[in-house]
Amino acid sequence: MDERVECSDLPMELLERIGKSLDTRIDVLRFRSVCNSWRSSIPSSSFHSNSPRFPHTSWSWWLPACLCESTLYRLQRLNPPTPDEGLLLIKVDESNLGNLRLLDPYRNRYEVVSLNLLDFRVLEFTKAYTLKCQCNCHTPTRAGIKKVLKVPNSARTNVNDCAVFIVYSTGILSFAKCEDENLTRVGDQGIRYEDIIVYEGLFYVVDRLGRVWWIREPLELVEFMPRLPRSDLYSWRKYLVDSCGALYVVDRGRDCPKVYKMDRDKPEPWDLVNNLGDRAFVLGNDCCFSVSTEEFYGFKRNCIYFTDIRTSVFNLEDDRFEDLAPLPNLL
Repeated sequence: MDERVECSDLPMELLERIGKSLDTRIDVLRFRSVCNSWRSSIPSSSFHSNSPRFPHTSWSWWLPACLCESTLYRLQRLNPPTPDEGLLLIKVDESNLGNLRLLDPYRNRYEVVSLNLLDFRVLEFTKAYTLKCQCNCHTPTRAGIKKVLKVPNSARTNVNDCAVFIVYSTGILSFAKCEDENLTRVGDQGIRYEDIIVYEGLFYVVDRLGRVWWIREPLELVEFMPRLPRSDLYSWRKYLVDSCGALYVVDRGRDCPKVYKMDRDKPEPWDLVNNLGDRAFVLGNDCCFSVSTEEFYGFKRNCIYFTDIRTSVFNLEDDRFEDLAPLPNLL
C-alpha cells in the first residue's frame, strides 16, 4: 500500500497547476487557507487590492475610471431550522481597498449584517461590475452607463490583462483594455445598443430593435438574431438574460414588459413567453440573472425583478407590477 502524503508535502508544481485552474475568488481563498505551503503556491487575487483603471467616461471626463466588482453568493445553512429552508442570495461589494460590504441583492442598498460563514455552505453565483470615479470608489457612479462587462471573468486573470465592454445610455458600445488612453467604439454608429451578455462563452449585444449581435474578433458585430416581433421602439430598455441554458430578451415597454425566448431552429426564432414557471428574472445595470424560486428564498415564481433605478416587480401571471415585499433578516 502506498504511503499517505500530507497535503503540506505535495509538490509545488502540482499545487501551482491546481491553482491555475481556480476561476472564482472564493475557491482561491479556500485553497490558500489549507496550509502555509498551499498559501505560498498561488498569489491572492490582485483585482481588489488594485482595481484596474480605464479611460474616462462621459461622467468623469478628466478622471480615469476604476472597475469595481461585486459578487453574488448562494448560501446554504448547514443546520437549517426547517428542512425546507431555501438557499439565500447575498451580494458582496469588494472595494479597491479590500473592504467587503454586504448589499441587499433585491434593492441594491447596503445592509449591516453579522454573518458567520462557518454556519453556511458558500458558492459563488455570479459577478457584477460597475465603473466608478477613481477618487471615491465607495460611491456608486453609474450615470450614463447601462452595463459594464469584464473580460475575461476569472479570479486568476492578472489585473493588468483584463478589458471591459461598456454600454452607454446613449446606445454607444465601447471597448477598452486596462490602462488604455482611449475607448474604442464598437459597432455601427447608427445603432443604439441596450445590453451585453456572455452566453455559451461568446459575447452578444442587443440593440433598440431587439436584434442580437455576436461580437467576434476583432471587435466585429455579426447579426445573430433578427429584430423582435412587435418590438417597441420607445420601450424603456431591453435586457439579455441566460436562464437554464436558453437566451431571453426582456423588452421593458411603455405598457408592460414582454419576454422573448430565442429558438434558432424555428422559422420564427423568437417565442413570446407568458410563463417563466418556477423561475424569476433579476435585471439590473450591473448584472442580469435567473433563479429558481423553489431553491432560493425570497423570490416569487413567474416574476421579473427590475433593480436598475428603483426596485419593482412585474408578475407575468396577471400582467401587473407589484410592491416588493419586505424580507425578514434570516442571517
